[in-house]
Amino acid sequence: MAGRRANSFYMLIGQMFGKAGLFVSLMIYSRILSDGAFGELLFAVAIGLVIVFLSDMGATMLITRRIAAYGSLNSILSAALVLRTILSVLTISLVMLIGWLAGYTNSELFLILLVSTGFILDGFCETSFAVFRARGFMINEGFARILHGVLGIMLAVFAWYTGRGVYFAGSSYLIRQLPALIFVFYALRKIGFRIDLSNSTFTSVFPLCKAAIPLGIVGILIAVGLRIDSVFIKASYGDTAVASYQQSIKLFETMVLVVSPTLLPGALFAVLCESVRKGWGEVREKIVWMTELFSVIAVFFILPLWASELSLLRLVWGEHFLRGVSQSSVLFVFRIILFSLPMAYYFHLYMSVIIAEERQKSALPLVAISLIVQLILLFFLVPFIGIPGAAIAYFFLFFLMAFLFAWKLNKIHGSTGFIRGIKRPLVAFLPSFSVVFLHPFSAIVNSALSLTLFIFIWLLIGGHKIIPDLRHNQRTGV
Repeated sequence: MAGRRANSFYMLIGQMFGKAGLFVSLMIYSRILSDGAFGELLFAVAIGLVIVFLSDMGATMLITRRIAAYGSLNSILSAALVLRTILSVLTISLVMLIGWLAGYTNSELFLILLVSTGFILDGFCETSFAVFRARGFMINEGFARILHGVLGIMLAVFAWYTGRGVYFAGSSYLIRQLPALIFVFYALRKIGFRIDLSNSTFTSVFPLCKAAIPLGIVGILIAVGLRIDSVFIKASYGDTAVASYQQSIKLFETMVLVVSPTLLPGALFAVLCESVRKGWGEVREKIVWMTELFSVIAVFFILPLWASELSLLRLVWGEHFLRGVSQSSVLFVFRIILFSLPMAYYFHLYMSVIIAEERQKSALPLVAISLIVQLILLFFLVPFIGIPGAAIAYFFLFFLMAFLFAWKLNKIHGSTGFIRGIKRPLVAFLPSFSVVFLHPFSAIVNSALSLTLFIFIWLLIGGHKIIPDLRHNQRTGV
């Protein structure tokens, strides 16, 4: 069994290859599919990601804890797989029924079915990954993610050279999961797993579902919040607008990967849990440190991406990246999404504290309030100002979740230390951000100058003080 640092490394590499495979394949499909077809594909992907949450209901996190604590691998994992099978069938049936009632065409429903089936298989992998995480064999998870990431790129390249259409692109989400799923169950068998379909397994499915429901509902609400904007855009402006909007969202999701799930609830989560056992004063110091660390990471994305926005979007998504939407609207979306990044980091930080304290039930009303506000904003803004309205609603979803979670912790424990953590990065960011707009320098020069100025000011006012904390966390084996 590998140590924590090694397991965190395997998780990071696997996540990077898995997400990169999805991202690069979308880059390729954006160049070979028409704007409408690419929009249909991105919409189907958005629906598929919602189905992943609906078919899990938080059970994966729960069984990770139970396997680590009790070691009863066969009965716990078997019950979780049975539960996922039942929920997957119910969920995909419900999604197809809603799509049919909403007037989606047969071709749209078939594409959603193809992509969703792929995500359902990916969900079975995710449930199985709970065993590797609990037992410390995350090299298996890393290899499985690398496998379906690389295969996804290979299928996209094949589609490029053979002129395949949107249905092949949709089926690639199904095909790329099969080798990874086969490997995962082979690895499970090697460590002693045997599927148990006895009566005791089936009778334990309902208690498992009941215990996981609080986490599951929170996950569902978050998943809906992250995908519902595409439904509003599709209804008002069609698939091409969905494609134009989702391009910025896909970049955003790649940047979020750095913190969640690699750092939280990955490598740094154990440190947070240890701090909870020592008391709130220790937790507050970790929040201060992580707030500064995550803010610096966010700035390292925001400054260069803002400076190179047009050239970056064109490079990643091809010459026709506007897809019929005005340049001003696309850039507005991109900028708002960039400033959603630190909000997403802070939300994941506070959510991890809530989970470490086992206060998951308190998260439910806070996420629900945030989602309601987002839906109200989508309802009023999208029909009148287009995709920029969806971006504004997206920003407020993360802002409100982070704010309300911080408020909840403050109400329970007192100060969270957020102001102390944000102070130095914010002071360094403001003058550095102005450099982005310098003329007549190029985007590359502005990016380099702004980052250099940020690092200089941040270190000058004491930013180097977080580095010993980072080294300490590494020495503790996280």
